[in-house]
Amino acid sequence: MKRDLKTHFKEHESFYKLMRSFLIMLILPLLLVMVNYLYSHTLLRQENLNYQAAVLEQVQLATDERLQGLQRHALDLTNDATIGQALEKKLDSPEDINYQLWQVSNQLKYYSASAGSLCDTLLYSSSYDCLISGSYIDFRASAGITRLGSEDMNHLVLKKLQNTRAYCQFELVETETGERKLLLLHTMPLWSTGRALYGTVCLVIQEDALFQGILETEEAKAGLYCLLSPEGEIAAWFGNEALLPAVSEADASAEEFQTLNGSSHTVSHKASALNGWRHLSIQPEHTMVKKLNGTRNLSLLMLALVLVAGNIIGVILARRNYRPLKQLMNELRRQSMLSKANPEEVTGEFSLIERSMKEMSRSMSALENTLKEEMPRIQESVLMQLFRNAVTDYPRFQNTLQRVGILLPYDKFRVALVKRLQEGELDQQLISMLMVKERVIQLAPKSLVYAFATADDDSLIILLNGGGDDFETETRRILNTVAEDMRESYDQMLWISVSEVGCGMESVSKAYYSVMQAHRQAPEGGVQYLEESDEHCAIDKALESLAAQMQNYIATGNEAGALDLLHRSLESDVRQKHAALYEAQAYCIGVMNIVTGAYRVEDPEVLTVNGEAPLKQLFLQHNTFEMETLLAELIGKVCAYVRENQQSPTAQLTAQMLDYLQQNFWDVDLTLTSVADHFCLTSSYLSSFFKSNTGETFLNYLTHLRMEKAKELMRTTNESIRDISEKVGYASANTFTRAFKNTEHITPSQYRESSQGNGE
Repeated sequence: MKRDLKTHFKEHESFYKLMRSFLIMLILPLLLVMVNYLYSHTLLRQENLNYQAAVLEQVQLATDERLQGLQRHALDLTNDATIGQALEKKLDSPEDINYQLWQVSNQLKYYSASAGSLCDTLLYSSSYDCLISGSYIDFRASAGITRLGSEDMNHLVLKKLQNTRAYCQFELVETETGERKLLLLHTMPLWSTGRALYGTVCLVIQEDALFQGILETEEAKAGLYCLLSPEGEIAAWFGNEALLPAVSEADASAEEFQTLNGSSHTVSHKASALNGWRHLSIQPEHTMVKKLNGTRNLSLLMLALVLVAGNIIGVILARRNYRPLKQLMNELRRQSMLSKANPEEVTGEFSLIERSMKEMSRSMSALENTLKEEMPRIQESVLMQLFRNAVTDYPRFQNTLQRVGILLPYDKFRVALVKRLQEGELDQQLISMLMVKERVIQLAPKSLVYAFATADDDSLIILLNGGGDDFETETRRILNTVAEDMRESYDQMLWISVSEVGCGMESVSKAYYSVMQAHRQAPEGGVQYLEESDEHCAIDKALESLAAQMQNYIATGNEAGALDLLHRSLESDVRQKHAALYEAQAYCIGVMNIVTGAYRVEDPEVLTVNGEAPLKQLFLQHNTFEMETLLAELIGKVCAYVRENQQSPTAQLTAQMLDYLQQNFWDVDLTLTSVADHFCLTSSYLSSFFKSNTGETFLNYLTHLRMEKAKELMRTTNESIRDISEKVGYASANTFTRAFKNTEHITPSQYRESSQGNGE
């Protein structure tokens, strides 16, 4: 019985080992599922924290953008001449200036439109006896009239206005009863002007509007988002009011998970763009994780079921397919030479498979030996592709070299062609080349890599690769020693032609063809070095050391620093080294590429010099001083473009308006309304903006511009007054004549006669 069981297990050895493998496959994935289940809780907490931090960052960006928009709104008010003139006067007799204050109140309506519902815009006069908004005017504001919610709040604000000179400064005002207001104060004029204070802009910020549209989900309302002042006080908030008492406790602790009001919460901090202000988020720890926990549990359960079902199916299929497998093994046993030689030795299926695997292993070893024998020829074939420039993708080709056992890790390359001068039998020539290979292998240090290829029966190509500063010295030493040893020890005369040092794998082909060209000449013996310079590497290294500093100067518009760096680099890298003209041109082309790539230039005209591409002009220069002048002009244009595009939004809009008038002054239909429509502004806002930033009204500036263009045409051409009037934007000559006379106090004809008489 025991013998029958033993025979049964031996005959079905492979089947039972397969069953054991299935059990192992079942146990290991189940262990992984358990480990994953324990690990997922910590992972989900971290993902929850990352999610809350990302939401807080979105709140911070949106809130700060709105607060900074209110700062620009306050600055626009202080630049308005009409508002400033009204507030600068002392209001001893309000009845005399009611109309002027009414105009100021109406003007505030247009400014308030840009701020929308974010704030109430208020203006206080210098003595704080008058309060103006877009909808009302209060005299004797300090006498107790309440416009800020309560009389206590009104007095606190007036007291702060009388003691504070602020530049777009946010203030948090809170009464003893707990009433709180977030204000933005901006005095007119600023302390930096040296003039006396004559009024204050007071923006009363609406908290609900500040967060409007930012967070509207139920999960966000379950938590709390706060804007904190530099003192840590709550300036504005949104969400669950019950969490407000816990803000100071959460802000004081650096822990990301805290227990507040008896439950676990996630606390995130974010600095505001306003100096010293901060954003704080307090959210229930697992507001987003509950669904993830359910999904995780379901996924893990499904994974476990799939693993179990897969193993069961595998066992069933193995059992079902075991019969044909048994028939196959019987056939293998019958046909096996090993079974025929010793049939009692192979009785089990697994033993037969094991013997078959050994036979396969011996076959693989034989194949590996064959590959080792053929590998030198494969390596030579791949190297010849590199030598003959049959490579299109060098990074991919370098991987091919590594797969065939050729490592070229350094950036410097040199090719040497070795030829035996004496004529002799083929065997002697092959032996000589083998001796040269062995000698190179013995002499080469670890910092130098080499590879060999056969050009013909009596020639050997050596590819040398290194990266140190002594690469050229080491290659000279090795090749000179090889030539000397072969001559003295073996009476073999060699002719070795050595290429220049090249940088990058792309230079190998050029080096190969240079030594092959020298090979076609009559060999004289010894070692011949075709070139001894490494100028391309020197230029590349000089440009690499220059690039970072030059890019920084260009990106910041620092023209003086860029020009000084250009001059110093040309002196040290080109002139002091007495570089050839083509080397100087290559260096200047590299500098030009650094300059043009340091800042994104939208206008292609900026990247031209005298209306032409600077690269084309560079090749026409005769010395480095002319090249430096060309590059300096290009640097000046790019830096000016950078500084222009780094102006404030107000300065940029003013420049765009003036440029638009310069380009379209000839248009008869050019009016204040058409220009306002072009820039998406109201006519009244454009009028006040133009006057504040140019010092002239829109109509006066346009008339003056047209008159100057007309005078230029009358001085330089013989065109009629009618034609000139049409060219400068007037519908008729009579209208142009009246406008010209009002501006210049003479008629156009009289101006033309006087200018011609003066020889203008």
